[in-house]
Amino acid sequence: MIHPASHCPLLVLSRSDGRSAVAAGAYIARTRMTDQRTGLTYNYRNTQGLLAEGMTNWAGSPEQLWNAAERSEKRMNSRVARELRPALPAELPLNEQRRLVHGFACWLKDEFGVAVHWVIHAPNFHDKQQGKRMSQARKCREGEKNYLAALFDPARTNLNFHGHIRFTTRRVVDGDFLEKTRELDSKQTGSECVVKIRDEWQRRTNAALARLGSEARIDLRSYETMSAEGDAPAGLQAQHHAGPKRTARSRATLDENVAGVPDFSAQRDAARNANEKKWICWLEIRHLERERMRLLAAAELAEARERARKERALKEKKRIAEAKSAEEQRRAIEAATTIDQVSVGDDMLAAALHWAQSGAEAPSTSQDSIKRPHELGDPDHCGTSQGKDEFDEEIDPETYNLPSEETPLIKRQRIKKPTAHVRSQRVRG
Repeated sequence: MIHPASHCPLLVLSRSDGRSAVAAGAYIARTRMTDQRTGLTYNYRNTQGLLAEGMTNWAGSPEQLWNAAERSEKRMNSRVARELRPALPAELPLNEQRRLVHGFACWLKDEFGVAVHWVIHAPNFHDKQQGKRMSQARKCREGEKNYLAALFDPARTNLNFHGHIRFTTRRVVDGDFLEKTRELDSKQTGSECVVKIRDEWQRRTNAALARLGSEARIDLRSYETMSAEGDAPAGLQAQHHAGPKRTARSRATLDENVAGVPDFSAQRDAARNANEKKWICWLEIRHLERERMRLLAAAELAEARERARKERALKEKKRIAEAKSAEEQRRAIEAATTIDQVSVGDDMLAAALHWAQSGAEAPSTSQDSIKRPHELGDPDHCGTSQGKDEFDEEIDPETYNLPSEETPLIKRQRIKKPTAHVRSQRVRG
């Protein structure tokens, strides 16, 4: 099962796009920062939704980090930061989400030597006014508790927990910005590094889900790749991420009944429903195909075992038939695995020799299935004294007695019941 939080884009903040690392840092941290390069101040203190924040490989504040990142770049089109925006599974408690994001930030620092600023944002409330009131009530302990409980309620929020993991484009050592991380910019190695980053996030997130006991897993591959590798049905529709600005614009225009404006939520729901139907059909077909392959494999295994048994029986026949002495014959019969026997007696030896010299299958030679000649009444014939097989004779099961028995099979005995008092005796057959 693919988790709906399978979303982890990697973005680049560049001056050529009019982006500022300080402005972006102030927004994700929900705080006030001043860009020393331009003199502009960005204030997002009134914006709600910040749940957790942290720094890795940097001893100062986020404002100091991003101003230092801006000072380290001289060109007008320089890339000043990179940002990973992963969706966080709503099943994970807030402490587990914090652990996941912070651990990944430490991995980025160890892998590329960068400084990392990470935050966790809360999902949006369906009722904006309710979300605003509960966010303002977070100042007290009870209000914080109620706010966090409401975030995980699908009836109140969209469960869109997500992180912003922003890191520098240069290696940072003891607060100094050094060379660029060119392996992320190069055409030869850039795509490999991006895949490596996404794979690491996928591995860590799935490990967190496994620790929680969830069977769902995120998968950051494209639908085409998953379908080509046999892990998803063909024809799945991509659910494009609208983003906060486009979603807000769409809601505003729809409320005003403006014609021709696409409803991104309706498009996303339609694609999700169509994908769900394809998943159900594909999973059922895959289950039936696996069951068919299992039955075929079982039949092939049984056929192979039967073929091996017949080959082993032919070899044992040949070994017994080619024995030069009675002792060699006895040892060959005892070593045979296709003859079902407990021990080898004279009559069993004769039966096994007859089987080895014939072209038939090995007979059952257990002690109960072989009739001794003296039990049949004639030492020279396997039958009655008249040469007639004993199974050809019609008998009455209630009155029949064995030829060697003078007393009936059912013998009545008097058995006393072991009790302390003397009671009437029973006749037991």
